[in-house]
Amino acid sequence: MKKIIFLILVTTFLGLVSIEQVKADSQENVFGWAWSENIGWISFNSTTGGGSVDYGVHIGTDGVFSGYAWSENIGWISFNETDLIGCPSGVCQAKLDLVTGEVSGWARALSYGDGWDGWIHLRGSSYGVSIDFSTSPKDFEGWAWGGDVIGWISFNCDNPETGNVCSTSNYKVQTSFSFPPTATNLNVEPKNYCTNPVQYFTWQFQDPDPGDTQGAYQLQVDKDLPPDWVAGKDEYDSRVCYSSVQNAQVPVVKDPGVNQLGYNTSYNWRLKVWDEHGASSGWIYGPAFDTEVHIYPTPDFIWTPTSPTQGEIVQFCATCNDESTCYDINNNKISCSGQSFLWTFPEGTTFATGSSPTSENPRVKFNSTGEKIVTLEITDDVGTCSKTKTIGVMLPLPKWKEISP
Repeated sequence: MKKIIFLILVTTFLGLVSIEQVKADSQENVFGWAWSENIGWISFNSTTGGGSVDYGVHIGTDGVFSGYAWSENIGWISFNETDLIGCPSGVCQAKLDLVTGEVSGWARALSYGDGWDGWIHLRGSSYGVSIDFSTSPKDFEGWAWGGDVIGWISFNCDNPETGNVCSTSNYKVQTSFSFPPTATNLNVEPKNYCTNPVQYFTWQFQDPDPGDTQGAYQLQVDKDLPPDWVAGKDEYDSRVCYSSVQNAQVPVVKDPGVNQLGYNTSYNWRLKVWDEHGASSGWIYGPAFDTEVHIYPTPDFIWTPTSPTQGEIVQFCATCNDESTCYDINNNKISCSGQSFLWTFPEGTTFATGSSPTSENPRVKFNSTGEKIVTLEITDDVGTCSKTKTIGVMLPLPKWKEISP
């Protein structure tokens, strides 16, 4: 019933008033007008409402409101948290949900500074104020309730409950607030442990503001967890990287130094992202991880004869003289003998008796000439690495014997 009465009042009043469309100044990011069925217009920024006193409402990067709106009939309306202590119910702080766009909490009418505490509830069980993320600047919409004195407060001339009255007066509260970005799907995994061991970090940048992209990131890795995490003493700190790339690689080495990770160690990590406007997500913590226990195997092999011919038995050696290298838990070099071996030879290769693709040092015969690609994989207790080489196989020399003249 109150909202129906409001529609009649606002339609009548709006025909007499022209609202100038302006933007907020550099200090406050909320601007424009709301309408109360009982007290009339409420200005959210001095650039909108005029006057010699600077005022305005502001939304912080954490979504918390602050500052003052103004009504000619009741004076200042405070959104400052210190003025909201003792609100009638629930959480007093006026705050924007950065995910849903819903505004909750309270504001307080101060009546020209004389202490009259007319409370304004920004969200109830069947009403509430929200911000539309899709518009630019972003539009407030919905209703707040100010009790019997202030009544219903409309934040947009196009509210579903009363229909669109914008043709009479296009009023609304708006904000230039840039919603902070976030990062999701934080993941870390080992990568390139056979050639250039790194821990590979990935994430997905997200921003409620349409079209905003990642402008920078910072990634830190540490053995400790908050509150023991001491900034500046991290095992790794990328510093602020001005990049839209959503991944990072951190080296893993036997004897780690600055900005390097060690083997067989548990780590924690966190990430901060910025959009291209400089809005920051704050620290987001990824899942803890362990680096590999030790260095992966380093396969290698030789063969004899070095220039084999078609049909000739060739001896391959991966461990005959420790051609391949494996490692213990302390990253000391050890023989690879006894580990898992897998040889891959080209089609048409025949294994000699007692040899197979899983032999450490197989003997084979190539049944055709040309370049032959041979690959060896070695798997130990932590990983698998491979080595590939190309062997040239020639035709055998013709048989001949010396005959006396």
